[in-house]
Amino acid sequence: MATVSEDIDLNQVSGRARAYTSLFALPLKDRNWKGNPGDYAGSGAGSSLDFQDHRQYLPGDDPRHINWQAFGRTGDYTLKLYREEVRPIVEIILDVSGSMFSGEKKSRRVLEVFYFTFFAAEQAAASAKAYLVKGERWKHAEAHSVVTHRWTDEASALPDVDASAAPNLAVIPFRTRSLRILISDGLFPASPESTIRALQHNNGRAAILCPFSRDESDPGWNGNYEFIDTESGAKHERRIEPPLLKRYLQTYHNHFERWKGAAVRAQTPLARIPSDGSFEEAMKLEAIPAGAIQLA
Repeated sequence: MATVSEDIDLNQVSGRARAYTSLFALPLKDRNWKGNPGDYAGSGAGSSLDFQDHRQYLPGDDPRHINWQAFGRTGDYTLKLYREEVRPIVEIILDVSGSMFSGEKKSRRVLEVFYFTFFAAEQAAASAKAYLVKGERWKHAEAHSVVTHRWTDEASALPDVDASAAPNLAVIPFRTRSLRILISDGLFPASPESTIRALQHNNGRAAILCPFSRDESDPGWNGNYEFIDTESGAKHERRIEPPLLKRYLQTYHNHFERWKGAAVRAQTPLARIPSDGSFEEAMKLEAIPAGAIQLA
């Protein structure tokens, strides 16, 4: 199983990721949320100073919200409704299967994206929860575990899975109407539709960030190679001729076109995040245009 390389300084990576929250933010401002009292528009009426609407007074309503001026004109009791302000819930799901850490460049980008989304949720005063998932198994990573990087040990402790195993999001206890951000390379054959449905369960809003490396999207294979299964570590030799490489590239392209199509139909922002280049450049390619991430 591939794991986070010891050559990667997690303090350095997380420090840079925290700094990126001054440039980018999570897509929270243009939606209504459900959560504890906070600074974002909620899905109901509340007691902020932002007027929303009127309705007829009903027994049990708070009389402090009666519109007495309207009563003086009409003799009818009506209520002033104000926008509910809440602290949204952000749930970050990190796919910790071996392919996510197959190579230092991709591993760094995965880590940057993970730490950035966590710190961006904190920056937005949201309630942040992180889940580690590998196949059928998952683990809730406490905030302290993320900040101290102990989550990497928790991820390594999850049992190995078959290389084709998809992260089973249906087993994760998502909160109602939370924002769920899935960080996964999508390198599994399960239908994207089923993954997105699970991500949106219970009125959830979803966004998908897919880190990838050039080694998988545009490999320059030609000749004999020894391939290593990222989950089991098993090795096998294969000769790659141009026709086989062409079929691989077409299959890879079709795979992510299906992901993008499913995301569009489900109105779920999806962005592929290259491991080459700076984090800022990588996020501006697809994440910003798709609405998965916003400019701060």
